[in-house]
Amino acid sequence: MLGLNQTGPMPQLFRLGDLLDEWDAEAEAAYLARRANRQRGPRTGLSGLDQALGGAIPRGPNVIHGGPGAGKSALGLQVAATCGAPSLIVNCEMAPLALLRRLIARETGTHLGRLASGELEPREARALARRALENLAHLAIVDATQAFADPEWLLRAAEAVRGDDEHLFIVVDSVNSWSDGAPGDVPEYERVSVAVDALRTLAATLSCPILAVAERNRASMERGGLSAGAGSRKLEYAAETVWDLQRNLDVAPNAAGEVPVTLKLAKNRNGAAGRKVDLRFHGGLQRFREA
Repeated sequence: MLGLNQTGPMPQLFRLGDLLDEWDAEAEAAYLARRANRQRGPRTGLSGLDQALGGAIPRGPNVIHGGPGAGKSALGLQVAATCGAPSLIVNCEMAPLALLRRLIARETGTHLGRLASGELEPREARALARRALENLAHLAIVDATQAFADPEWLLRAAEAVRGDDEHLFIVVDSVNSWSDGAPGDVPEYERVSVAVDALRTLAATLSCPILAVAERNRASMERGGLSAGAGSRKLEYAAETVWDLQRNLDVAPNAAGEVPVTLKLAKNRNGAAGRKVDLRFHGGLQRFREA
């Protein structure tokens, strides 16, 4: 006996035959959705990545990490904006208006610098914001920079954002900062482990994908890899997928203002791991596209 007290949901025992009805229903739903060209969950909007993921971002925790300037937060925002489902951004690192500025830049094609410099007349700035928001009615922001957003609170917020929609997408930026905001004096490794467990439970309860932006540990800051997430190995073990962004900071932007970024699926429970997708990232517009 392990001597552990069992609380919460109990484990279940399945014989393989017990799963056949669920298997049949899943296979039929996938087939009908494909024939009707209907998405079965939130997508990234990057066709090569969506194909590698099996057509949609898998339900459960998904982790994205990369070096400085690789565009981790920008990619999370872009997916939330274009995934085709109600989206919730749990923002733990930047002021809400700074986050809104990034979204406006991406949606309207207006350089971040112009939006922040004061060169736009208030009427023009207001028009840009309203134009962007017309396409972002499905998106909501949780400001967790000043107060901890505990899992129970996030569950209620996510349910309110979803409404009657079948699908939902959540971005946590970053899981390290979110775990740092939790009350109590707990070492970083344990904090991140508990945070990952909480996200896994939240994703299971909501039956949705969660994209957790993760910091890299010192040893893997440049080379990345499956075990590059800082704080806990649970980042790799619990994740359905791990997205590894690689950018060479020595490569200057091209004439269009874009830099090459490679996204590698370091882990992929729904397909082949190691698949690489070549991207182009425009930092001023906070926009990714496939190369």
